[in-house]
Amino acid sequence: MTRVDITETVVTQLAELLDSGELDQPTNWMGTQFLAQDFGFEELATFVFEADAATYYEAVRRAEKQAETDIELP
Repeated sequence: MTRVDITETVVTQLAELLDSGELDQPTNWMGTQFLAQDFGFEELATFVFEADAATYYEAVRRAEKQAETDIELP
């Protein structure tokens, strides 16, 4: 896991997962990766696999701002 670029596609796909209501814990990167695969979001799934925790959390913060639903983040 390393610092990788957070693309607009990653943020948009992550926001869609947040809006779906199927992601119980947005900070659970493994759950996000599996759900991304279920949705066919290969770019997001690859990002989650490769990104370090800080990068992933930054992407979640960006997606939260774009999502149409309120989520609680620690």
